[in-house]
Amino acid sequence: MTERPIIARTRRVALGAAGLAVAAVVVGAAGVLPLPTLQTVPAGQLVAPVAVDQQRVCAGGLLQLSDDEGQQATTASSVGRAQVASASSSGDDESTALAGADGSDSDPVLWTTPVEGDDVPLVAAAQSQVVSEGELVGFAAAPCTEPTSSTWLVGGSTETGRVSLVVLVNPTDVNATVDLGIAAENGRVQGPGIDGIVVAPRSQKVVPLSGFATGLVSPVVHVQSRGGRIVASMQQSVVRTLDPGGVDIVSGAASPARQVVVPGIVVRDSAALEGALTEPSSADLQSVVRVYVPGDEDAQVSITLSTADGTGATFQTRAEGGRVTDVPVDGLADGTWTATLMSQVPVVAGARTSTISAEGAVDLAWAAAAPALRGDTLVQVPQGESPTLSIANPGTEATTAAVEIGDAEQQLTIPAGSTVDVAVAGGDVLTLRDADGLRASLSWSGPGAIASSPVTSAFPASTPVVVYP
Repeated sequence: MTERPIIARTRRVALGAAGLAVAAVVVGAAGVLPLPTLQTVPAGQLVAPVAVDQQRVCAGGLLQLSDDEGQQATTASSVGRAQVASASSSGDDESTALAGADGSDSDPVLWTTPVEGDDVPLVAAAQSQVVSEGELVGFAAAPCTEPTSSTWLVGGSTETGRVSLVVLVNPTDVNATVDLGIAAENGRVQGPGIDGIVVAPRSQKVVPLSGFATGLVSPVVHVQSRGGRIVASMQQSVVRTLDPGGVDIVSGAASPARQVVVPGIVVRDSAALEGALTEPSSADLQSVVRVYVPGDEDAQVSITLSTADGTGATFQTRAEGGRVTDVPVDGLADGTWTATLMSQVPVVAGARTSTISAEGAVDLAWAAAAPALRGDTLVQVPQGESPTLSIANPGTEATTAAVEIGDAEQQLTIPAGSTVDVAVAGGDVLTLRDADGLRASLSWSGPGAIASSPVTSAFPASTPVVVYP
């Protein structure tokens, strides 16, 4: 072989190796250097929803399923009149009468306060009623609340002599279709008519709980609506043999949670109650904390009962999933108590207490779990004997809140895990400030007349959202 072919072959090999080296550099650079991309950015637009007028709905007077002559036992008729009061930070609120159930004059009412620009006013309304007619004897009080699509009612009974009425008020201009989720000590209740209950616009409808199941000792009702939003409550009355045993309005409770706080539990005439509990028909004079586990998992619940002076006790109980458990509470001294429940699964809760006056008058009260407060909260105190504002701090650190009554403001320090009681008067308008995360309730206590209702902040106002085409 000559020298020239060898040189030519060497050149070809060198050129090939150089080409491979260049290709490797190009491929490596492609993995390191950013490549050009095509990207389309949607033309989003920030939209601020228009604030809506503030509304509160009062259920109106107490009801019975018969007329004055005891006839028409499936038709609701009103018994007396509720005293209603309202207030707003703007001073501009209007009332609109709504149609009573079955054409009755129970006088449910819608309170409306218009917004001015971006300024959402604080609004509050409440009602109370003393009744002593036939089988309805006692005192009942309840807040007038915002319409919503979900309400938990923890209370009531359909045992013999116990009447529980689910009261639905639709303040909107469209039909509301309501489904009732009912549970009790034996589990969830099923039956015809439990779903698809139509409540006509701007009207009230009454649904007897006994129409779905009788003999329920411990019901809990979850009211859900489609279409128009509603305000739901429950009226319970008791007759023992022929003797009236009290009446109360069960207000909506806080939604299921792992920590539940029930302030404003009124205990009165405890010594007289102990003697009355020996009667077989008086078993429900026993004070109880009612617990419902909406899910299927059992709950181990820690219940702490305490008063503003530091008296208290803690105990454990087990609640089965899908069932309601009434936990008897013995030995509570007269006063106002707070129940704090801790569970590893979400629960809803409430508490029932009763009283017997020296003259033998009997009444009952259902205290509902209170939701966490947020922002400034306006509270209207309705008429009633010895009203008390209870503010509970379920947190682990002490906190300070302000209570404004008229032109006077009171600074309160609420220690961790404690409750502070503030004496108020019927007709007072309160403003709670810097109370985020606290729970509050109003309660009343008089001879043969007790009641409790939770304090609820306004629903969160609308916030701006980005809308994409």
